[in-house]
Amino acid sequence: MQLINRMEFGQVVPFIGAGISASASFPSWKEHLREQGRTAGMDAGHIETLLLAGAYEDIIEQIENERGIDVFAQEIRDVFSRTHAIPEIVWRISELFKDTVITTNYDRLLEQAYDTGEENAFQIINGMTALEHTNPEAVTIYKLHGDVQQPAQCILSKNQYDQAYGEDRLNLNLQIPKLLAYHYKNSSLLFLGSSLNEDRTVQVFRAIKESLGDEEIQQHFSIEQAPEEEPELVARNAYLASLGITPIWFESGCFDFVEGMLLQAKNELSHRSVFPGVDLSFNHQEEPSVATETDFSDYLRDFVDLMPLLYWFRRQVPQNETSKYLSAMQRVFYAYSFFTDGVDKDLLHGLDNLLRAISNSAHFDGYSHGKLSAAFHHFQRFLQSHGQNNYAEEKHDWNMREILTTASTQFEGLLASGAMTPELDRHTIRLIVALLHHGKNQFYSPKRYCELPDTVSPELSDYLALTLDSKLGVVVPDRLDQILNGDIRELCEVVWANFDRTEKPSFLAQVKLLMPRFSRRPAGI
Repeated sequence: MQLINRMEFGQVVPFIGAGISASASFPSWKEHLREQGRTAGMDAGHIETLLLAGAYEDIIEQIENERGIDVFAQEIRDVFSRTHAIPEIVWRISELFKDTVITTNYDRLLEQAYDTGEENAFQIINGMTALEHTNPEAVTIYKLHGDVQQPAQCILSKNQYDQAYGEDRLNLNLQIPKLLAYHYKNSSLLFLGSSLNEDRTVQVFRAIKESLGDEEIQQHFSIEQAPEEEPELVARNAYLASLGITPIWFESGCFDFVEGMLLQAKNELSHRSVFPGVDLSFNHQEEPSVATETDFSDYLRDFVDLMPLLYWFRRQVPQNETSKYLSAMQRVFYAYSFFTDGVDKDLLHGLDNLLRAISNSAHFDGYSHGKLSAAFHHFQRFLQSHGQNNYAEEKHDWNMREILTTASTQFEGLLASGAMTPELDRHTIRLIVALLHHGKNQFYSPKRYCELPDTVSPELSDYLALTLDSKLGVVVPDRLDQILNGDIRELCEVVWANFDRTEKPSFLAQVKLLMPRFSRRPAGI
């Protein structure tokens, strides 16, 4: 919660290390140095000794002595300029942090994720020129040690590290130390995929902390894999504390936790942005008691997100509302919630990415392609796990038209085959098919949002009716205006009209009181 509180006020700057690139199948920096050291003829045991000591610069220096800096730089470019599928965690980073990102990585994953197709959406600043004037309207990506597209400007050798950080001792007046010192003093750094060993960046943080003495510093965070042995955990805690860093541990091997935690943070921040300063965990004793089988207030957050869609329950959405309706759908399906609990994980992630692609813009741009590719990947994994024909192992670079057409054909075939799938998954697939058809229509008419196919609202309405019935025992009539003489419908209309605007706490209280008054399933059914 301390981290999310700081994120809410824009105080957090992510510091992205090689572990994030490894999630996209790039080699870790250790792996890369092992390989280059091997081809340079270095003894494997000697390499491991240096790696264990964190002496990466010594390995680079020895490799360059054998092969030359140009060959070493070319190897960097060959390996880290390859195109890989953007992993979910990188998308989460691009969604959560819209101001500043710092990275020691050479690859271009972050640039690809932040590329929305808009002019000047982001800017790349080389660490050696970090204090140059920047565009305050663009996301700033500081690549401390250079960019793979300009290997001649990358910091690779020991001499180059000396020039960047100080030769005989750390020089805090140089560009990179100044940049790191500024953010260490004025921001809460969030270390993701960073080993935080005693490299040059850590030396800067340690020097700044020591120089501040007893002066209060910003709280910094690192999401890390917990050591398996207790003495190692104690030692790591102490080490991070000496740097002013609070660890957020996840179980050994459970790397999905990192993306999951960022997803939860986005979920929480989304609600705070709609209802800033509002404590959504109401004190039940302060409200009139309502005797129900289920405490509906547990689902208040999810239900408020759902209300804009309930406004259009089983009704055709007009063309001029398509964009807003898709955005409302994306808000419901972007995270695990009461209404998505039980849906196959790959179906849910695929639907989330599909909605991001088609709600982002009427134009299909690089962002849309990236999201559609991610959706297609999850759809193929789902089909593979259910014994259906799929392209999960296919390395073909699918274009957007192929993705939309192929995925819809596959799912339509699955539905027609009568294959055994859980009812909730089957309704999710039907909704996905309807949205894929919209995507195909939109692909050929990119100037404005097309009218949604007739099937989208009914399929979504069926999905919502099923979840309300199966999870809460609530029977939803064919038209929402038949409920409570329009009370809930009127509130849904308010939410729709004020979508993405701040609501007053009194409105939430109204919603909470009305939720238990839904029609209940008759006894015995």
